[in-house]
Amino acid sequence: MRERRSQTRPARPGRRTRLSAPESLEERRELIVAAALDLLDSDGFDQMSLRRLASHLGMHAPGLYWYIESKQDLIDLMAKEILDRGLADLATPAPDTTWQQWLVDLACATRHALLARRDGARVVGSSLLLKAGSLTPSIEISLEILERAGFERLVALGATMTLIRYAIGAALGEQTSPIASIADKAEFARRAKTVLAAVDTTKWPRTADAYRMLFESDARDRPGIRDRDRMFRWGAEMFVRGIADYPDFPPATK
Repeated sequence: MRERRSQTRPARPGRRTRLSAPESLEERRELIVAAALDLLDSDGFDQMSLRRLASHLGMHAPGLYWYIESKQDLIDLMAKEILDRGLADLATPAPDTTWQQWLVDLACATRHALLARRDGARVVGSSLLLKAGSLTPSIEISLEILERAGFERLVALGATMTLIRYAIGAALGEQTSPIASIADKAEFARRAKTVLAAVDTTKWPRTADAYRMLFESDARDRPGIRDRDRMFRWGAEMFVRGIADYPDFPPATK
């Protein structure tokens, strides 16, 4: 068998070669994923490519394929790192944790994990979560807790994935919104006023007033983190209350 050789080359000025020290394949893969997450934070998801990553590492692009099978494989590994780090505190829930508390905490921790990285929601939403194993430990704990509370296994899985999808969707909305990312209060107020002006208060008076209240609250807490955290948790709690009211798996439609 032909010996695998490192494809690293001398780093250009201003670049860092990150694969020179570690010897194992796993260590090198971990550093590649860390470098990919650095690029994600600096350039965003749309600019992610294996060629750009290889250049960042001071490598020839084909050299990455010793460690990463494809761009999808890279995305899967990035998603796993994001969620492993963000959900680490949930690895050992307290023995008296209720299923309601667990699901709300899981949803909130998932959202925070995605928001901790630029375009984190897009990475996780684009990944093959089951293949990457990025959520498998949390799902296993969730099934154990919900089954102990009397839920059937498929119902427990459905409840868990509903809250996780809620978290991914909420984080995606926050990260892609042209308003949510504005930190300056004056600029935020100006943009919010422009958005509200497009809502016909005669046709949609309740909607216009509700969003006015929301934008005013958000402006007082730029960049609105506390209110968004509070509203997200409230939404997760609403999901959990609904799950408690509908404990049976929905029957197939005829």
